[in-house]
Amino acid sequence: AFDTPEELAAKRKEIPNFQYDASTRMQMRNSLTLSKEETQALLDSHSQYVVRIKVEPGIDITVDDLIRGEVTINSSVLDDKVIYKSADELPTYHLANVVDDHLMQITHVIRGEEWLPSAPLHVWLYKSLGWEDSMPQFAHLPLLLKPEGSGKLSKRDGDRLGFPVFPLQWEDPETGEIFSGYRESGYLPEAVINFLALLGWNPGTEQEIFSLEELIDAFSFERCSKSGARFDYEKARWFNHKYILATPDEQLVDMFMPILEEKNVVASRDYVTKVVALVKDRVNFVNELWDQSSYFFVAPTDYDAKTVRKRWKAETPDQMRELIDILEKMDDFSAENQEKIIMKWIRDNEYHLGNVMNAFRLALVGEGKGPHIFGITVLLGKEETIARLKKAIETIPAPNV
Repeated sequence: AFDTPEELAAKRKEIPNFQYDASTRMQMRNSLTLSKEETQALLDSHSQYVVRIKVEPGIDITVDDLIRGEVTINSSVLDDKVIYKSADELPTYHLANVVDDHLMQITHVIRGEEWLPSAPLHVWLYKSLGWEDSMPQFAHLPLLLKPEGSGKLSKRDGDRLGFPVFPLQWEDPETGEIFSGYRESGYLPEAVINFLALLGWNPGTEQEIFSLEELIDAFSFERCSKSGARFDYEKARWFNHKYILATPDEQLVDMFMPILEEKNVVASRDYVTKVVALVKDRVNFVNELWDQSSYFFVAPTDYDAKTVRKRWKAETPDQMRELIDILEKMDDFSAENQEKIIMKWIRDNEYHLGNVMNAFRLALVGEGKGPHIFGITVLLGKEETIARLKKAIETIPAPNV
């Protein structure tokens, strides 16, 4: 077809809802309306042209979709799609994709439902090329929808709401805008696969955590949804947390050590492993390990004002001095022995349990967070625990009520 852009624009203006098909192709400049000599002359003069697939009207085309069943449309609704452009010296996607899949002996074409309207054209191409017997099976998956509102998930939804939509960090080559990736955001590959597998598919059971082998065994197109799946990024975080918990401590340490190096922290691998084991149930991502464990490597230099106001009472400095004396006399610094002796001391003196233990935690951590306090003290050791108590007594004003 030798129609210029201007000729096509004029025809669109002339004919409402113009489509290049059986009803209009004879009004255009193409090899059907031009003589062989005219056509050859245009080719010899290097005139720009396109090749269109000629679609005959009135023929039912059936796409046998593994998810949606048989989808039939009449060929009259299809246009004579461009399959090659001389200006680019390249085939268009429709032809290239069909030829590529045929030559690679692809058995299944699995893609998003936005490609379903193109499937009849692809079936027509397979038949036109004589490849009907080797045509792959089609499966058009439901779209991923925005977490809120309507419409398809977009890359900007992710950055707007704080979650990635790309496997790896990606820079838009045109705008230079950078979009976050799952890997850079701290998602484990196994968690991402598990999460995505359950978007638009369900196993028919209550099971949510699947190994890759389990997913392969359980998956079937019959259990894929026909409707779109809403992207739940909080569920993605939940999956990552579950996989963090299931990951061996040694592997998490491998991922955590570079973070410690960036923080100029020097610590033995054995110590880091113990820290990771203690705090990993408190994180969703590996990069959160530092936020949850920094006090194991660096003593607090200031103290959370809210916790100080609530828990550091007028009597607290004297109570902490008593606690120091108790700790100094301990030969067995195990968590069990510490808890037994300290709890007895609190009960015998009728001290306020919450105030004492939270003040103790404040001195060690700098705020009112963290795992079991005696797990913290065991890892810090007696000397460091006592040193932090002394520093808190010196630093935090008392009374502070």
